[in-house]
Amino acid sequence: MSEFLNHQRFKDESWMTTNEAQQFFKVSRSTLYRWCKTKLLPYTLMGGTRYFPKHFIENLMGQLLNNKP
Repeated sequence: MSEFLNHQRFKDESWMTTNEAQQFFKVSRSTLYRWCKTKLLPYTLMGGTRYFPKHFIENLMGQLLNNKP
């Protein structure tokens, strides 16, 4: 049952791959992984691939842009 709910949640959400997130932020893979490690950016692992919730990506971009001088 839990596996089904996780699959349904994954299906209902819009996601970005690591490469898509890198291009969106214009950052390196190591920067993206550091953000994951410090829990700045949540992700889900499926089949060895990281997927990032698109709404978190967009929110983080807004925060980063608002903090720039």
